[in-house]
Amino acid sequence: MGRKTAGIKLVKWKKSPYWYAEGTLFGKRVRESTGTASKEEATLILNNFVNREKRKHFFGEEDAVADFNTVAAKHLNESTKVSIKEDARYIEQMAPYVGSLPMNKIYRGYDEHNNPTPLEQFILDRAKEKITARTINYALIVLNIIGNKAVKRWRGTGGKPLISFWAGVHLIDQEESKSLGLKPKRAVGPISWEEQTILFNELPKLNRDMCLFKVNTGCREQEVCQLQWQWLVRTDDRMWFFELPDDVVKNRIGRVVVLNNIARSVIQKRHGEHPKYVFAYKGHPVKSMGGTAFQNARKRAAIKLKSIRNAGIHNLKHTYGARLRAAGVPEEDRNFLTGHKGKMSMTTYYSAPELAKMLEYSNRVCKQNDNLILLKRRAS
Repeated sequence: MGRKTAGIKLVKWKKSPYWYAEGTLFGKRVRESTGTASKEEATLILNNFVNREKRKHFFGEEDAVADFNTVAAKHLNESTKVSIKEDARYIEQMAPYVGSLPMNKIYRGYDEHNNPTPLEQFILDRAKEKITARTINYALIVLNIIGNKAVKRWRGTGGKPLISFWAGVHLIDQEESKSLGLKPKRAVGPISWEEQTILFNELPKLNRDMCLFKVNTGCREQEVCQLQWQWLVRTDDRMWFFELPDDVVKNRIGRVVVLNNIARSVIQKRHGEHPKYVFAYKGHPVKSMGGTAFQNARKRAAIKLKSIRNAGIHNLKHTYGARLRAAGVPEEDRNFLTGHKGKMSMTTYYSAPELAKMLEYSNRVCKQNDNLILLKRRAS
């Protein structure tokens, strides 16, 4: 049974969890996926579709029909996201499937013959690679971002939106992830002192310095990779911090990274390695911390301690936060130190008492294992 609106009703087909609009409107046969398993959402989408068709029929209004390649290119050219290179990778993956399609023809599900839509085929093909649902969902999130921008922000001929409507595509949930045979999501939590010591001792010098800095500052990966000497501020021998500009920080709000004793020692050792970047390889900034060198080191470390095989770069940020919490640092101050929305505005960033307090808090994570700073150095 389906819900009928103006000659079109909502139906469900055998293999798809989504509602479909099916019927005849103004003499035209309609069979379209709403892209949602929610009947309430599907009803809203159907009503919106019918209203658009009525405007076209009675007033001659034509829908904007920009294709995926057009809106994706606009997103890549205009976005100031720190992670825009990640978006570009996901767009490149989807383009062979949906690149030439109008955005209003991109949706998940199966047709009446149980054939997957192009977007659904993209998901099925990616699932064969035994990746996580999170990895595929990142691509779908990028698709939704550019779809929403094309409706709400970007304008084409005559000031009309690039596309008239974007229903959005649903992400893969836990149940669907299992049915697709995707790898379970890796738990992202802190690593132990033992795991840190064994793992870090297997890393080459550059990678070890970057990881040691990250686990003692809570910086995000790209904040570490793009770190520049010009952002370093030294008020005295003890108080060192980096002032990260807006375009490096994920939420686009510049922040201060206070250096505890271990982080400061890493920076002191890196001085003179490169004139611009704190962490550079062969004269260029490091693109990623989780590359081959890290993965190989993790494999070697996992032979000594099996639990290390699940440790990733993002675990280091969680480790810093967990150690601050275990050391009794208040939540607001933890948020500031780890780069989440904190209590201090730009006018209080440079307050000597506040910075001194943040330094004392950050140094608490060093006291539990001071010998980490004396890790055995391997030739790199």
